[in-house]
Amino acid sequence: MLNNINVSGLSEYANEVREFPVEGQTKWGVELNWVSGTRMEVKTLPMQLGEFKLSRNFNFEVDEPTQLGGINCAANPQEYLMTGVVSCIAVTFMAGATANQIAIDSLKMQLKGEINLQGFLGLNNEQHAGFQELELDIIVKGEGSQEDFDNLLNQVKKYSPNFNNMQNEVRIKPNLVIED
Repeated sequence: MLNNINVSGLSEYANEVREFPVEGQTKWGVELNWVSGTRMEVKTLPMQLGEFKLSRNFNFEVDEPTQLGGINCAANPQEYLMTGVVSCIAVTFMAGATANQIAIDSLKMQLKGEINLQGFLGLNNEQHAGFQELELDIIVKGEGSQEDFDNLLNQVKKYSPNFNNMQNEVRIKPNLVIED
């Protein structure tokens, strides 16, 4: 164990995926149910990991601040998006540190971005409705050198799924179903 990650288990899984690539295929999902106003309930759907179906029974709420029509009872979609991105980067960072035998004492990340709501509100059709850029600060304390941490950051940029989801276009294929 290093950084509270099972090093041999991680290595064994990587070898299994190397030998049987289908074991590295995953499928994820969430289901959203509108409650009222801007408030929604979300639950995770079972995930597929290789040939195994894993229960992912987690629930959370989404809402907006009162200024944006909500009742401010939960994080909003942008905060969850940013949480997913920075958490995935942190997981990849810690897994990479562990694989490279770098002991980490502490890790803190801050991800920040700006959205001009003129696009969302339809006030300016030229205004992009989402983030233009996200700024990530990584504050780490550990036994690695500057070069070790620079190499680790390069690995994160290459291997973090959500870093790559944000850096590269991900197509969304909407299917609209009208119920009777």
